[in-house]
Amino acid sequence: MEVVDGRLTGQVLGAVVDRQAKAEALRRFAQEEGLMPEQTVAIGDGANDLDMLAAAGLGIAFNAKPVVRDAADAA
Repeated sequence: MEVVDGRLTGQVLGAVVDRQAKAEALRRFAQEEGLMPEQTVAIGDGANDLDMLAAAGLGIAFNAKPVVRDAADAA
């Protein structure tokens, strides 16, 4: 959110990080570090984390909704 003179303007700055963007970021970070996706860990709590959890070698549901706990490797 944009803040001007200490007040929210109602405008959004930057890109919106959605479900697909989280999974792509995990893959990009792994590649930048010379890791295989199977060597990564992701932690999430909501449906927008499902793709990221699936892309990681270990997907952990933390304080998560049931659908996320069911899809994760660990909770």
